[in-house]
Parts: sequence; C-alpha cells; structure tokens
Amino acid sequence: MYTLFLRKMLEAFITLFCATLIIFALIRLAPGDPVEIFLGHPTEAAMNHTQAYDEKVAQLRAQLGLDQSMLVQYTAWVGRLVQWDLGTSIHTGRQVSAEIADRLPATAILSVSALFIQVVLGLFLGTISALKAGKPYDNVIRLACVALASTPAFVIGLCLLSLFAVTMGVYEISSEASLTRLWLPALTLGLIGAPQLIRIMRANMLSEFGQIYVLSALSRGLDQRRVVKHALRNALLPVITMVALSFTALISGAVVIESIFSWPGLGKYALDSILLKDYPVIQGYAFVMVLLVVLIHLFVDVVYALVDPRIHYKGKEGVEEYA
Repeated sequence: MYTLFLRKMLEAFITLFCATLIIFALIRLAPGDPVEIFLGHPTEAAMNHTQAYDEKVAQLRAQLGLDQSMLVQYTAWVGRLVQWDLGTSIHTGRQVSAEIADRLPATAILSVSALFIQVVLGLFLGTISALKAGKPYDNVIRLACVALASTPAFVIGLCLLSLFAVTMGVYEISSEASLTRLWLPALTLGLIGAPQLIRIMRANMLSEFGQIYVLSALSRGLDQRRVVKHALRNALLPVITMVALSFTALISGAVVIESIFSWPGLGKYALDSILLKDYPVIQGYAFVMVLLVVLIHLFVDVVYALVDPRIHYKGKEGVEEYA
C-alpha cells in the first residue's frame, strides 16, 4: 500500500506539472487582450492610441507581468502556485484563491447533491433493468437513458426551469446559493449523469448473473435477494471509478447548469472570467480543477486497493497482479 501511494503521488505530480504547461499555453494562445478588455477600447477615433491610453496599457501590462517573456511569466506563475498564490483578479482586484474559496462551497454542495441523485438512480434503476432484462421495465429504463443521454444539458436545464419556475411557480429564480434553490439544479445534473451509471450498473449486474457462483446459488434454492446482494457487491467495484469520474465532471463541468440557474458557484465564476479574459482567474480555476481531479483519482486508487484485496500493484512495472 505504501509503494502504491508513493507511485500515485509521483504520477499526480507529473500530471500537475504537465497541466500547468497546457493551461498556460492555451490561455496565452486564445485571442483577445485582457488589458484592452479591462480598460475598454476607445470608442472615438480622436481617442485612439492617445498617449494617456498607451501609458495606462503599458502600466497595467507591467503590473500584471504581461510585458515579460512567456518563460518568465510561466516561471513566476508556477512559483506563486507552490505558495498557493493564484494571483489577483484583473477586474475585481481580489485574490483569486479567496474568490474561489468563496464559491467552492456552493459548487461542492451542488455536486454532492447531484452525485447522490446519480448514484441512487444508477444503482436502483441499473439493478432493476438487469433483473428485468428484456421485459417492459428494462425497455422503458433503457429508452429513458438514451433520451437523457442524447439531450444537451442546457436543453434539460431550460425545460425544467420553465416547468418548475414559470409554469408551476415552485422554484425561485434568483442568484442565491440557498437550500431552497438547490434541488432543481441538483436534479438536472443528476438526470444528466444518471444514464451512464445506469447502463454500467446494468451491464455489470448481467455479467455477475452469468457467473458460476450465482447460477450455483440459485440452483440450490438460495434466496434471490441474497444472491442479488452478493452480485451487487461484486458489481460495485467498476462503479466506484465511474462515480469518481462523475464527481470530477460535476465539479469541473457544471458551468452550463450553474449559468442557467444563476447558481453562484465556480462554473459561473469561470464563465464570467473567460468572457472578461481575466488571466489570473482562468489559470487559477483551471489549476484548482485539475488538482481536484488528481486528488479524487488518487483517493479512488487507494479505495480500489482497500475494497478488493486481490489487487496488488508492482511498484516499478505498474502491472496488476491478481491473487
């Protein structure tokens, strides 16, 4: 276990280093100038390229370090990251780490609630679909999964918002992160991610039902519920990875849903910063998302080894050996 943890920590460090290179390069290659967006383009021809405007641009570039070479900018940014200094927002003047910390709880609550809905729907409907394979229940569940998986997230969000907020009037439209407003965006995210878990759970359960130990137990007259319970436990191992991937996707990919429901989380914050070309915020947000994904996957790898003791990792080869 100790060797596994060290190897995964090394992989996480390499992943974070590569991520910083990609984040920095992609942001710098994107069109637009953050300084000009912040100062605004002179609207009158007589004001174009005035000395005062050019001096202000040069001053702000120097303040942000944008007048330095790319290598110097990258080195300075990574140096601040080591000290957990994500920089200062161009538009608000606040520390990016403080603004992310203010919005992270809202995104975390939304993601955990949506993940709970996904897991409940995935385990329950996936198991029911496997038990009723080929029957009307199974067909309805599979059809609903296809419909939800093929519908864009913003369409589902807008439809639910129109139904519950406009038609029925049971949902409050505002920008507060209150518990009374949590259920609808969480339900939307849960419905979006549930089909994949349902299909995986169904496939795993059907695979377990075909194993010799299940057929032997049923032939001996063992209670079906006990057999399903044992099969469910064995089918959960691959689902752990899927749940972890879903959670990371919820945290980093809830931009659309948070914008539709005006949920003041990291997704809406990142989208507003992208539109404003706020370099420090975009870089800080992207790095924090990558860091969360790496930490969650590291946690899942450790849980894998704890849940299934048959899995052993060889330190150098990185090959799984099953006892």
